[in-house]
Amino acid sequence: MTQCLYPMQDHQVNDLILLEVDEHILGALNEGDIVSFRGNKRDNATLCTQTRTYEIREAEISNSWLLVPNLKLSKATDKKVADRIVEKRNVKKIFNSYYEVKETKPDLAGLFALLNSSSFKGLEYESMIDQKALYSWKRLQSELQASDHELKQALTDFLIANIDGYLRLVSFDVEARSLNLMLDYFEEQSWQLDEVDKEKTYDSLKKLIHKPVFDVIFKKYTEVSTKMKNDSSPLYTYDEEKCCAMIAKVLLAASPVTEYNEFMETWNMGTPDHMQPKEKYLCGSALITYNTSKMQREIVSCPEADLSNNIHDRLNELFQIKAKWTIEEITPYITRFTKGAMNVNALLTKYARCSTKNGIKYYGSKHGK
Repeated sequence: MTQCLYPMQDHQVNDLILLEVDEHILGALNEGDIVSFRGNKRDNATLCTQTRTYEIREAEISNSWLLVPNLKLSKATDKKVADRIVEKRNVKKIFNSYYEVKETKPDLAGLFALLNSSSFKGLEYESMIDQKALYSWKRLQSELQASDHELKQALTDFLIANIDGYLRLVSFDVEARSLNLMLDYFEEQSWQLDEVDKEKTYDSLKKLIHKPVFDVIFKKYTEVSTKMKNDSSPLYTYDEEKCCAMIAKVLLAASPVTEYNEFMETWNMGTPDHMQPKEKYLCGSALITYNTSKMQREIVSCPEADLSNNIHDRLNELFQIKAKWTIEEITPYITRFTKGAMNVNALLTKYARCSTKNGIKYYGSKHGK
């Protein structure tokens, strides 16, 4: 058996690439899961499975590889025949390079900016929204270079409402105003913290809060209670920490630096009677510092979302704000950079320097004093 290889004369094959895959991608392909290339024309190609993201690099092949359909190998050609058999085989494509993949963490730094341009600021502003700036889930999938799982995880960092089929970021003002209305109604009804009636709350506020917005805000700030209504439908409990933290953010937006006692008094007055503000609720939003010139403690606004999306730059910013941090203080600011074995402790070991004072561990700049 002799097989003669000839280049295809009829047409040039340009729609094939050679891609090296790992066990995860191979498993996804064998199971029929979606494996896709994502990004805009200006982006480098990125490969995504349902749960992982890969960067792709072109690699050269030292020897040309030939793709030959129906080529007979080994035992298929080892047959005892009287005459020599000559068969023609067409080379479909000659490969001089292939693409290799490397798992990476998706770059979702631009997600907020992408959705912020069409954020929901209230029904009265909807006529001013550019329809071309709206993002459906499908459009977000195709343009952002991240797996569906990673993209959904990133969306949970924001308050997103599905309005007429589009993913809309609920603006800070709408969120703050809506929660304030909900908590005011809660106090008017003299409910216990775990006796919140969702249907009654919405029915009372439906003229003031758009239904999709009410649903996502209610979901964010409550959880199902152990108590039920007479018809066995669930009651809900307001999450004290989340509610108090949001009220603190409103106060910090109005006054980024406030004397400690004054802030705590105002914060306490602004929360429902059944809730108790605590310092730990400020984590990720503000810092408690000591002003040596005024000889007083102060609450200083420091929103996690305002810091750099690069771990090196973020830590530099944090260590400029404050030279030494406890692990409890710094955790909310670097949690988003954790992945797998690279937890908060591992990040600090890699990028910061540890010191101990009065039995308490502090972390500072690796190159600082």
